[in-house]
Amino acid sequence: MFKKRKLAEIISHIIIWAGLYLLAIAYIRTIGVFNRADNTLFLPITIGTLINAVIFYSIAFGLIPRYVRKGKTLQFSLEVLGVYAGLTLLETILDYNFMVWIYSDVRETFSSMLLTNFVVHLLFASVALGYGFTRNWLLSEKKKQELEREKLTAELNFLKTQLNPHFLFNVLNMAYSSASRKGDDQTAGIIEKLSVLMRYMLYESNVDKIEVEREIEFIRNYINLQKMRFSKDLPVTVNFSIQGDYNGQRIAPLILISFIENAFKHGVKLEKKSEITLNMNFHNGEMEFYISNDVFKDLQPDRKKASGIGLKNTQKRLSIIYPHRHKLSIESDADKFTVKLLLTLE
Repeated sequence: MFKKRKLAEIISHIIIWAGLYLLAIAYIRTIGVFNRADNTLFLPITIGTLINAVIFYSIAFGLIPRYVRKGKTLQFSLEVLGVYAGLTLLETILDYNFMVWIYSDVRETFSSMLLTNFVVHLLFASVALGYGFTRNWLLSEKKKQELEREKLTAELNFLKTQLNPHFLFNVLNMAYSSASRKGDDQTAGIIEKLSVLMRYMLYESNVDKIEVEREIEFIRNYINLQKMRFSKDLPVTVNFSIQGDYNGQRIAPLILISFIENAFKHGVKLEKKSEITLNMNFHNGEMEFYISNDVFKDLQPDRKKASGIGLKNTQKRLSIIYPHRHKLSIESDADKFTVKLLLTLE
Protein backbone atom coordinates (compact mmCIF):
# COMPACT_ATOMS: atom_id res chain seq x y z
CA MET A 1 0.00 0.00 0.00
CA PHE A 2 2.81 2.41 0.90
CA LYS A 3 4.67 1.66 -2.34
CA LYS A 4 1.51 2.27 -4.37
CA ARG A 5 0.95 5.65 -2.73
CA LYS A 6 4.60 6.57 -3.27
CA LEU A 7 4.39 5.57 -6.93
CA ALA A 8 1.16 7.55 -7.38
CA GLU A 9 2.83 10.63 -5.87
CA ILE A 10 5.83 10.33 -8.20
CA ILE A 11 3.62 9.89 -11.28
CA SER A 12 1.44 12.87 -10.33
CA HIS A 13 4.53 15.07 -9.92
CA ILE A 14 5.87 14.01 -13.32
CA ILE A 15 2.51 14.77 -14.96
CA ILE A 16 2.22 18.20 -13.31
CA TRP A 17 5.77 19.30 -14.15
CA ALA A 18 5.56 17.95 -17.70
CA GLY A 19 2.22 19.69 -18.18
CA LEU A 20 3.51 23.04 -16.95
CA TYR A 21 6.61 22.71 -19.10
CA LEU A 22 4.71 21.84 -22.30
CA LEU A 23 2.16 24.62 -21.73
CA ALA A 24 5.00 27.12 -21.30
CA ILE A 25 6.73 25.91 -24.46
CA ALA A 26 3.51 26.02 -26.47
CA TYR A 27 1.90 29.27 -25.33
CA ILE A 28 4.42 31.64 -23.72
CA ARG A 29 5.57 34.16 -26.32
CA THR A 30 7.58 36.48 -24.10
CA ILE A 31 9.36 36.30 -20.74
CA GLY A 32 10.30 39.79 -19.66
CA VAL A 33 12.37 41.16 -22.56
CA PHE A 34 12.80 37.69 -24.04
CA ASN A 35 11.01 37.08 -27.34
CA ARG A 36 10.75 33.93 -29.40
CA ALA A 37 13.82 33.20 -31.45
CA ASP A 38 13.17 30.70 -34.24
CA ASN A 39 9.61 30.43 -32.87
CA THR A 40 10.72 29.00 -29.49
CA LEU A 41 11.76 29.96 -25.95
CA PHE A 42 13.05 26.45 -25.35
CA LEU A 43 16.31 27.24 -23.55
CA PRO A 44 15.13 29.82 -20.95
CA ILE A 45 11.95 27.83 -20.22
CA THR A 46 13.95 24.60 -19.76
CA ILE A 47 16.51 26.22 -17.45
CA GLY A 48 13.78 28.09 -15.55
CA THR A 49 11.72 24.92 -15.07
CA LEU A 50 14.74 23.00 -13.77
CA ILE A 51 15.61 25.76 -11.29
CA ASN A 52 11.97 26.01 -10.14
CA ALA A 53 11.95 22.24 -9.60
CA VAL A 54 15.17 22.42 -7.57
CA ILE A 55 13.64 25.15 -5.38
CA PHE A 56 10.44 23.17 -4.89
CA TYR A 57 12.01 19.82 -4.01
CA SER A 58 14.84 21.28 -1.93
CA ILE A 59 12.32 23.00 0.31
CA ALA A 60 9.43 20.50 0.31
CA PHE A 61 11.42 17.24 0.50
CA GLY A 62 14.74 18.38 1.94
CA LEU A 63 14.47 21.30 4.35
CA ILE A 64 10.95 20.82 5.74
CA PRO A 65 11.38 17.15 6.86
CA ARG A 66 14.66 18.10 8.55
CA TYR A 67 12.96 21.04 10.26
CA VAL A 68 10.13 18.78 11.45
CA ARG A 69 12.71 16.44 13.04
CA LYS A 70 14.92 19.11 14.63
CA GLY A 71 12.50 22.02 15.15
CA LYS A 72 15.11 24.74 14.63
CA THR A 73 13.07 27.62 13.18
CA LEU A 74 15.90 30.12 12.67
CA GLN A 75 18.13 27.57 10.92
CA PHE A 76 15.23 26.48 8.72
CA SER A 77 14.38 30.07 7.76
CA LEU A 78 17.98 30.83 6.83
CA GLU A 79 18.25 27.64 4.78
CA VAL A 80 15.04 28.41 2.85
CA LEU A 81 16.23 31.96 2.24
CA GLY A 82 19.62 30.66 1.09
CA VAL A 83 18.10 28.23 -1.43
CA TYR A 84 15.63 30.82 -2.68
CA ALA A 85 18.10 33.71 -2.97
CA GLY A 86 20.98 31.59 -4.30
CA LEU A 87 18.99 30.04 -7.15
CA THR A 88 17.28 33.35 -7.99
CA LEU A 89 20.70 34.97 -8.30
CA LEU A 90 22.00 32.05 -10.38
CA GLU A 91 19.18 32.25 -12.92
CA THR A 92 19.49 36.04 -13.12
CA ILE A 93 23.21 35.76 -13.87
CA LEU A 94 22.47 33.23 -16.63
CA ASP A 95 19.74 35.45 -18.07
CA TYR A 96 21.78 38.64 -17.92
CA ASN A 97 25.00 37.21 -19.35
CA PHE A 98 23.78 34.61 -21.85
CA MET A 99 20.04 34.46 -22.56
CA VAL A 100 19.64 38.16 -23.35
CA TRP A 101 22.03 37.86 -26.32
CA ILE A 102 19.91 35.10 -27.89
CA TYR A 103 16.35 36.09 -27.07
CA SER A 104 16.29 39.92 -26.77
CA ASP A 105 17.22 42.98 -28.74
CA VAL A 106 16.84 45.12 -25.61
CA ARG A 107 19.52 45.29 -22.91
CA GLU A 108 17.48 44.94 -19.73
CA THR A 109 19.05 45.90 -16.38
CA PHE A 110 20.26 43.24 -13.98
CA SER A 111 17.94 44.51 -11.21
CA SER A 112 14.81 44.23 -13.39
CA MET A 113 15.72 40.65 -14.34
CA LEU A 114 16.38 39.88 -10.67
CA LEU A 115 12.94 41.24 -9.75
CA THR A 116 11.23 39.09 -12.40
CA ASN A 117 12.97 35.91 -11.20
CA PHE A 118 12.33 36.94 -7.60
CA VAL A 119 8.56 36.98 -8.19
CA VAL A 120 8.49 33.70 -10.15
CA HIS A 121 10.64 31.85 -7.64
CA LEU A 122 8.62 33.27 -4.74
CA LEU A 123 5.56 31.56 -6.20
CA PHE A 124 7.27 28.16 -6.38
CA ALA A 125 8.85 28.57 -2.93
CA SER A 126 5.43 29.39 -1.43
CA VAL A 127 3.87 26.34 -3.09
CA ALA A 128 6.76 24.20 -1.79
CA LEU A 129 6.23 25.44 1.77
CA GLY A 130 2.50 24.76 1.64
CA TYR A 131 2.91 21.36 0.02
CA GLY A 132 5.83 20.29 2.23
CA PHE A 133 4.20 21.15 5.55
CA THR A 134 0.87 19.64 4.49
CA ARG A 135 2.59 16.45 3.31
CA ASN A 136 4.56 16.09 6.56
CA TRP A 137 1.44 16.74 8.64
CA LEU A 138 -0.46 14.03 6.76
CA LEU A 139 2.44 11.58 7.17
CA SER A 140 2.62 12.40 10.89
CA GLU A 141 -1.11 11.85 11.34
CA LYS A 142 -0.90 8.58 9.42
CA LYS A 143 1.96 7.40 11.64
CA LYS A 144 -0.01 8.33 14.76
CA GLN A 145 -2.99 6.33 13.52
CA GLU A 146 -0.76 3.34 12.77
CA LEU A 147 0.76 3.54 16.27
CA GLU A 148 -2.72 3.71 17.79
CA ARG A 149 -3.77 0.64 15.81
CA GLU A 150 -0.62 -1.22 16.89
CA LYS A 151 -1.26 -0.23 20.50
CA LEU A 152 -4.86 -1.40 20.38
CA THR A 153 -3.80 -4.68 18.75
CA ALA A 154 -1.15 -5.21 21.42
CA GLU A 155 -3.66 -4.47 24.19
CA LEU A 156 -6.15 -6.94 22.70
CA ASN A 157 -3.47 -9.61 22.42
CA PHE A 158 -2.43 -8.91 25.99
CA LEU A 159 -6.02 -9.27 27.23
CA LYS A 160 -6.29 -12.60 25.41
CA THR A 161 -3.27 -13.91 27.33
CA GLN A 162 -4.27 -12.50 30.73
CA LEU A 163 -5.71 -15.77 32.06
CA ASN A 164 -2.51 -17.81 32.13
CA PRO A 165 -0.29 -15.17 33.82
CA HIS A 166 -2.92 -14.50 36.50
CA PHE A 167 -3.38 -18.21 37.07
CA LEU A 168 0.40 -18.68 37.37
CA PHE A 169 0.63 -15.72 39.73
CA ASN A 170 -1.98 -17.25 42.05
CA VAL A 171 -0.22 -20.63 41.90
CA LEU A 172 3.07 -18.96 42.90
CA ASN A 173 1.38 -17.40 45.93
CA MET A 174 0.07 -20.82 46.96
CA ALA A 175 3.51 -22.39 46.43
CA TYR A 176 5.13 -19.66 48.55
CA SER A 177 2.71 -20.31 51.40
CA SER A 178 3.32 -24.04 51.17
CA ALA A 179 7.14 -23.66 51.15
CA SER A 180 7.01 -21.26 54.11
CA ARG A 181 4.91 -23.66 56.17
CA LYS A 182 7.36 -26.50 55.46
CA GLY A 183 10.39 -24.38 56.39
CA ASP A 184 11.93 -24.40 52.91
CA ASP A 185 13.22 -20.84 53.12
CA GLN A 186 15.30 -20.98 49.91
CA THR A 187 12.37 -22.13 47.79
CA ALA A 188 10.10 -19.62 49.49
CA GLY A 189 12.61 -16.85 48.73
CA ILE A 190 12.79 -17.79 45.06
CA ILE A 191 9.01 -17.91 44.74
CA GLU A 192 8.64 -14.59 46.55
CA LYS A 193 11.07 -12.82 44.22
CA LEU A 194 9.42 -14.37 41.16
CA SER A 195 6.03 -13.19 42.45
CA VAL A 196 7.36 -9.65 42.84
CA LEU A 197 8.62 -9.71 39.25
CA MET A 198 5.30 -11.00 37.93
CA ARG A 199 3.33 -8.45 39.95
CA TYR A 200 5.36 -5.67 38.33
CA MET A 201 4.98 -7.13 34.84
CA LEU A 202 1.23 -7.76 35.20
CA TYR A 203 -0.04 -4.79 37.18
CA GLU A 204 2.51 -1.97 37.23
CA SER A 205 4.04 -2.02 33.73
CA ASN A 206 0.77 -1.43 31.81
CA VAL A 207 1.52 2.29 31.49
CA ASP A 208 3.39 4.36 28.91
CA LYS A 209 6.01 5.57 31.40
CA ILE A 210 6.94 4.60 34.94
CA GLU A 211 9.29 6.05 37.57
CA VAL A 212 12.90 5.09 36.96
CA GLU A 213 13.31 3.91 40.56
CA ARG A 214 10.52 1.34 40.06
CA GLU A 215 12.20 0.01 36.90
CA ILE A 216 15.55 -0.18 38.70
CA GLU A 217 13.91 -2.07 41.56
CA PHE A 218 12.50 -4.54 39.03
CA ILE A 219 15.95 -4.98 37.44
CA ARG A 220 17.56 -5.47 40.85
CA ASN A 221 14.97 -8.13 41.78
CA TYR A 222 15.54 -9.87 38.46
CA ILE A 223 19.31 -9.95 39.02
CA ASN A 224 18.90 -11.24 42.57
CA LEU A 225 16.60 -13.99 41.33
CA GLN A 226 19.14 -14.98 38.68
CA LYS A 227 21.88 -15.13 41.31
CA MET A 228 19.79 -17.53 43.41
CA ARG A 229 19.81 -20.12 40.63
CA PHE A 230 23.63 -20.22 40.64
CA SER A 231 25.37 -22.51 43.07
CA LYS A 232 28.24 -21.24 45.16
CA ASP A 233 30.63 -23.32 43.08
CA LEU A 234 29.58 -21.67 39.82
CA PRO A 235 32.19 -18.95 39.06
CA VAL A 236 29.78 -16.18 37.96
CA THR A 237 30.50 -12.53 38.76
CA VAL A 238 27.73 -9.92 38.38
CA ASN A 239 28.79 -6.27 38.60
CA PHE A 240 25.77 -3.96 38.87
CA SER A 241 26.28 -0.23 39.48
CA ILE A 242 24.19 2.94 39.23
CA GLN A 243 25.52 6.50 39.08
CA GLY A 244 23.82 9.87 38.91
CA ASP A 245 20.47 11.31 39.93
CA TYR A 246 17.30 9.85 38.41
CA ASN A 247 14.83 11.25 40.93
CA GLY A 248 11.55 12.29 39.27
CA GLN A 249 12.47 10.86 35.87
CA ARG A 250 10.35 8.34 34.00
CA ILE A 251 11.07 5.55 31.52
CA ALA A 252 9.12 3.09 29.37
CA PRO A 253 8.63 -0.04 31.53
CA LEU A 254 10.48 -3.25 30.61
CA ILE A 255 12.47 -1.47 27.87
CA LEU A 256 15.80 -2.79 29.20
CA ILE A 257 14.95 -6.27 30.40
CA SER A 258 15.64 -8.06 27.08
CA PHE A 259 19.27 -6.90 27.15
CA ILE A 260 19.68 -8.10 30.74
CA GLU A 261 17.87 -11.39 30.11
CA ASN A 262 20.11 -12.13 27.12
CA ALA A 263 23.23 -11.46 29.18
CA PHE A 264 22.22 -14.04 31.81
CA LYS A 265 20.85 -16.52 29.31
CA HIS A 266 23.83 -16.56 26.97
CA GLY A 267 26.67 -15.18 29.08
CA VAL A 268 26.79 -17.91 31.72
CA LYS A 269 28.05 -21.46 31.20
CA LEU A 270 28.39 -24.19 33.79
CA GLU A 271 31.92 -24.85 35.08
CA LYS A 272 33.33 -21.84 33.22
CA LYS A 273 34.24 -18.50 34.69
CA SER A 274 31.90 -15.81 33.43
CA GLU A 275 31.26 -12.16 34.17
CA ILE A 276 28.31 -9.83 33.55
CA THR A 277 28.75 -6.08 33.92
CA LEU A 278 25.74 -3.78 34.07
CA ASN A 279 26.06 -0.04 34.55
CA MET A 280 23.41 2.70 34.48
CA ASN A 281 24.57 6.32 34.52
CA PHE A 282 22.11 9.24 34.78
CA HIS A 283 23.13 12.75 33.78
CA ASN A 284 21.22 15.84 32.59
CA GLY A 285 18.02 13.95 31.84
CA GLU A 286 19.79 11.16 29.95
CA MET A 287 20.55 7.57 30.84
CA GLU A 288 23.64 5.73 29.66
CA PHE A 289 22.93 2.01 29.85
CA TYR A 290 25.79 -0.47 29.44
CA ILE A 291 25.79 -4.24 29.74
CA SER A 292 28.38 -6.81 28.67
CA ASN A 293 28.77 -10.53 29.07
CA ASP A 294 31.24 -13.22 28.09
CA VAL A 295 30.82 -15.04 24.79
CA PHE A 296 31.21 -18.80 24.58
CA LYS A 297 31.88 -19.99 21.04
CA ASP A 298 29.90 -23.21 21.33
CA LEU A 299 26.81 -21.22 22.38
CA GLN A 300 26.95 -18.58 19.65
CA PRO A 301 24.67 -20.29 17.07
CA ASP A 302 21.98 -20.85 19.71
CA ARG A 303 22.49 -17.32 20.95
CA LYS A 304 21.74 -15.76 17.57
CA LYS A 305 18.53 -17.75 17.18
CA ALA A 306 17.26 -17.17 20.70
CA SER A 307 18.23 -13.55 21.27
CA GLY A 308 17.46 -12.14 17.82
CA ILE A 309 13.69 -11.82 18.31
CA GLY A 310 14.00 -10.18 21.74
CA LEU A 311 16.56 -7.66 20.54
CA LYS A 312 14.54 -6.82 17.42
CA ASN A 313 11.39 -6.29 19.49
CA THR A 314 13.26 -4.00 21.87
CA GLN A 315 14.75 -2.04 18.96
CA LYS A 316 11.26 -1.61 17.50
CA ARG A 317 9.89 -0.42 20.85
CA LEU A 318 12.73 2.08 21.15
CA SER A 319 12.06 3.45 17.66
CA ILE A 320 8.35 3.86 18.44
CA ILE A 321 8.58 5.21 22.00
CA TYR A 322 11.83 7.17 21.70
CA PRO A 323 12.14 8.34 18.06
CA HIS A 324 15.26 10.50 17.64
CA ARG A 325 15.80 10.29 21.42
CA HIS A 326 17.99 7.21 21.68
CA LYS A 327 21.23 5.77 20.35
CA LEU A 328 21.67 2.01 20.46
CA SER A 329 24.91 0.16 19.82
CA ILE A 330 25.17 -3.65 19.87
CA GLU A 331 28.64 -5.14 19.44
CA SER A 332 29.85 -8.72 19.50
CA ASP A 333 33.37 -10.08 19.17
CA ALA A 334 35.13 -13.29 20.08
CA ASP A 335 35.12 -12.57 23.82
CA LYS A 336 32.37 -10.08 24.68
CA PHE A 337 28.81 -9.20 23.77
CA THR A 338 28.10 -5.54 24.58
CA VAL A 339 25.03 -3.31 24.47
CA LYS A 340 25.24 0.47 24.86
CA LEU A 341 22.12 2.60 24.99
CA LEU A 342 21.85 6.37 25.36
CA LEU A 343 18.28 7.35 26.22
CA THR A 344 16.67 10.75 26.75
CA LEU A 345 14.27 10.39 29.69
CA GLU A 346 11.19 12.35 30.66
